[in-house]
Amino acid sequence: MNIQQFQYVLAAVDSKNFETAAERCFVTQSTLSTMIGRLEKEIEIKIFNRKTKPVSITPEGEKIIKRLRIINNEIGQLEDLIQELKGDMVGELSIGIIPTISPYLLSLFLPEFARKFPRVKIIVRELTTAQITASLKDRSLDIGLLAIPIKDNELVERELYLEPFLVYDCRDEKKASKISINDLDYSKLWLLQEGHCLRTQVHQICEQSNQCSNYEINFKFESGSMDSLVRFTKANKGITIMPYMALLDFPKEEKKNIVEFKSPIPSRSVGLLTHKFFVKKRLANELQKTIQQSISKLMPKIKKTEIIEPV
Repeated sequence: MNIQQFQYVLAAVDSKNFETAAERCFVTQSTLSTMIGRLEKEIEIKIFNRKTKPVSITPEGEKIIKRLRIINNEIGQLEDLIQELKGDMVGELSIGIIPTISPYLLSLFLPEFARKFPRVKIIVRELTTAQITASLKDRSLDIGLLAIPIKDNELVERELYLEPFLVYDCRDEKKASKISINDLDYSKLWLLQEGHCLRTQVHQICEQSNQCSNYEINFKFESGSMDSLVRFTKANKGITIMPYMALLDFPKEEKKNIVEFKSPIPSRSVGLLTHKFFVKKRLANELQKTIQQSISKLMPKIKKTEIIEPV
C-alpha cells in the first residue's frame, strides 16, 4: 500500500469516473485502474464493483474510503505542521460559519485577515452547526465559527465574544423601552427553520419563561435566513428574537422596532472551533485576534453577571 494508491482511489470516488480521475491525477486510465487493482489485491477487499455501469462502490469499499479520507487529511495536516514549524504560511485555510453570524461578521474581519496572509487561500462556507462539527471531525474543514458550547471531546472551543439578543417587535401595541423574557408575546413569535442553532437558542430562552405554556406558538413559517425572517415578521406584525450584530445593518426607521431585554439579558457565546489535533495554530490565533479586534468597539459593554447564556 502507498499514498499514491490512496489518492487514486479517492480521485475515482470524487470524480465518479475512472477516466476523469486519471486525468485529474495526470496518469493514464490504465495506470490508475492497475494501481487501484493492486491495492484491492493486497488488502483482499474489492473497493469498486466494476461489473456495474457506472462503476459502483462496494459496502466494504465505503468503509475503506472513509478511512482513506482520514489518512489523506492527516497527511495534509502533517504538511501544514511542517509549514507551521518552518514559519511558512501558505496553502489553504477552510472556514465554516453559521448563517446567523456570517452576514454580519465576515465583512468585519475577513479583508484584514486575508491581508495578513497573502499566500494563504481562504475558503469560507456557510454551514449549519451540525455540518461544521461533522466536517471538523473528518478534517475536511479547518475552523468553525459558530455558537458555543458544543461540548465535544474531539473539538477545541475558544470564546470570541458574547452577543446579546434583541427583540424585533412589529406589533401595533405600544412598546416598552425594555422587555423581560416573561413579557414576550409568544403567540406572535416567529423563528428560523429547524436546523439553525439560533432557533434552538431562542427555544432555550423561551423555556426560561413561565409564560411559554400559556401560548400556542406558531412555527409554520420556515425561513432559512434572518433577512427573510425579519421581513416576514414585519409583514405579519409579529415579533422575533435576533442577535445584536443583525442590528448593525438595520435601516434607521426600522430601529424603532428594536426592544432590548431587561437584565438578565439572553445572549449567545460566539466561538472558534477546531479539531483537537489541528496544527495551524498561528492562523487560528491570528484569526481569533482579528475577529475580537474587529468587534470590540461594536459590541455593547455588558457585565457577565447581567447575561444569561443558552446551555
